[in-house]
Amino acid sequence: MPKPHLAFRSGKHPLPLLISAALAGSPSLAHANGEGGTPTLDRVVVSATRSEALVDAVPTTITTVDRQSMDRRMPHDETSLFADEPDLAVARDLRRFGASSVNIRGIEGNRVLQQVDGVRMPDFYSGGGPSNATTASSDSPEMDFLKRVEVLRGPASSLYGSDALGGVVSYFTLDPADILGPRDSAVRYKGTWRGADSSLQNTLYFAGRNEMVEGLVAVTRRNGEELDNRGDVGGTSVGREQPNPQDTRSRGTLAKLIIKPAQGHQIRFAYEDRNQSADVALLRLATSLPRVSGATGSEDARRERFSVDWEWKPTDGLLDRLLFMVYHQNAANHDTTLQQRTATTAGCSGTTRGTNNCLVDMHFHFRQETTGAGVQLEKGLRTGALDHFFSLGADWRRHKLDELRDYVITNQTTGTVSKSLAGDTYPLRDFAPGESSTLGLFAQDEIRIDRLTVTPGLRLDSVKLRPDGLSKNIGNQTFSATGQDHSAVSPKLAAIWRHSPALSFYGQVVRGFRAPNYEEVNGLFYNAAQNYASLPNPNLKPETSTGIEIGTRFKLAGGDMQLAAFHNKYSNFISNALICSTPSGASSPACLGNAVRSVYQSINLTSVRIQGVEVRGSWALPAGFRTATALAWSQGDVTSADQPLNTVDPARLYLNLGWDGSLASRPLALDARLRAALKKDRVDTSEVDYFRTPGYAIVDFSASMQIHPKARINVALNNLFDKKYWVWSDVRQVALATTDAGPAFYTQPGRNLSAALQVDF
Repeated sequence: MPKPHLAFRSGKHPLPLLISAALAGSPSLAHANGEGGTPTLDRVVVSATRSEALVDAVPTTITTVDRQSMDRRMPHDETSLFADEPDLAVARDLRRFGASSVNIRGIEGNRVLQQVDGVRMPDFYSGGGPSNATTASSDSPEMDFLKRVEVLRGPASSLYGSDALGGVVSYFTLDPADILGPRDSAVRYKGTWRGADSSLQNTLYFAGRNEMVEGLVAVTRRNGEELDNRGDVGGTSVGREQPNPQDTRSRGTLAKLIIKPAQGHQIRFAYEDRNQSADVALLRLATSLPRVSGATGSEDARRERFSVDWEWKPTDGLLDRLLFMVYHQNAANHDTTLQQRTATTAGCSGTTRGTNNCLVDMHFHFRQETTGAGVQLEKGLRTGALDHFFSLGADWRRHKLDELRDYVITNQTTGTVSKSLAGDTYPLRDFAPGESSTLGLFAQDEIRIDRLTVTPGLRLDSVKLRPDGLSKNIGNQTFSATGQDHSAVSPKLAAIWRHSPALSFYGQVVRGFRAPNYEEVNGLFYNAAQNYASLPNPNLKPETSTGIEIGTRFKLAGGDMQLAAFHNKYSNFISNALICSTPSGASSPACLGNAVRSVYQSINLTSVRIQGVEVRGSWALPAGFRTATALAWSQGDVTSADQPLNTVDPARLYLNLGWDGSLASRPLALDARLRAALKKDRVDTSEVDYFRTPGYAIVDFSASMQIHPKARINVALNNLFDKKYWVWSDVRQVALATTDAGPAFYTQPGRNLSAALQVDF
């Protein structure tokens, strides 16, 4: 008789029966699923194979965060959403912009694919620099709209192509059935207050259905302040420790219409919109801009998505399933910064002393428009003694990208208004606008014979980068934007062997690929005042990787465990590097024909290696108790330079102890969580002598109670013992040095309380 997961693959059993059978055979996981952010091992996921499969049937590491876990923990941003995943981090820019890019096992930024309902999120861009005036984050969906998040580790280019070099984060939004349950119409209200940022959020859901149509509309509004920390020193200075004051606002809309015109057919229309804005007083000043005595800023980020997908599951025929999707997404960021510069030069320098006062009004615009389509075909069949499950498909997408900076400089002493600063005349671009297109074709076959399942896969990608014309003169040289064409073949070979129902072994070897993006190929910037430049690199090569992972899943002491070891080697790793600098004390520049003091450029590092070990497990205990744990250790090296890779976090631990019972005949769930990390002591200090984050151990507590058949309350008390601590990803992102004043500015929130009420009408 076929195994349950392959029986499902071939369409012989409906999904609900499969889930019931799986949970019945694993009582500990049936009890532990979704509790307290537990990274459970037995659950249906999609990201690992691009089709539904049980977690313990896929030959890789994937974890999920479900709606119940999010409701109980009430995360205020993406960083806290993934706080219980010890091999995953989302750095925060604590000066003003908040959560940025996802880091999986030391790989981050545009090397990690993020997608919502199968649509790729916008690119992540950060201009950096002491002004902290330019950033565009790959914004996640509104958390109140999510039903599940999946995190796939390691290279996944054989299924997803470029940008999946480090892994995949898949967000799945709510469907009408998630609100309706057994009803034909439903209204739900959810109100959440979060103490970490003093925010209040109100969300309303409206859903309805008949035999042919289902619909959902959800709207949310949120107002808050800055994220708290453990700093004490206030004021306006380079040593400020208290957070910069902020007023934050967000609003979002999710709408879905699902039509089932005939048996086996489903058409889904989706609209998603999220707008985030903030006003900030930048009271912590930058040491490298001593003439800036004060600044304020504002951010406005919006993402809007339209998508249509058609799913067809014929009862018999050549296919088991056909999925076709088209989508369009617009994303835009507008950041403003108003700097007061005092005792400065007539040209309003940020560094040189003078007798003038100035206002510098900075505007940054970043826009990305994406149009795409995809098709996927699935078929399960038997050939002799072999069971097959074929997946074939194609993805196409086109990005249009545009970036612009515009400054207005007012000398308050002389009354003059200018568009020139530090040798630049505005508006200007840091890289050329233009268009990129990607076409990918993939094929995968899951082949099962007895206890062994082998999965070969292959993807072909073609990437074209077509920038608009842009050039700039630096010294006596002219630099121009250029186009690139890349193609890649990304194979995969994976296997899982079930020794017994209680023990299985798995492994995979997979090739990763990522083509350079706009900024990396065509970054072009020159600061005449500070005499440094960033140059394009038309010869930049795509990054590639070879990832090996082996692991085992087994039952131990009534629970389920997973042990995994991985070794990922990256070639032509893209890094922004200082390629030329003038020796200290030299009287004249030494770069670009002796015209510039220092030059930066995106270059290929010959070899980078990341390796590590991870352990996960969950157990059901007597009297309604349950526990789960996860431990991750990894080490990264730039092997070609014999230096540590700074993007790798120190070893971290997660431990959960929970209890499910009742109080006054009302269901009650309690969870205590421990999050801990070792000190960061392995650092590349060749450019910055980084502040080393000390180790920490943080305890969180949460409770969830059904106070009425239609009402539930959730309460979470985080950082129970008010621990003062730092996380490495935050410190590294801002290049905090050991000599910088006020390091407590980058500490995490102290003890804070969150509470939520959910009512169904």
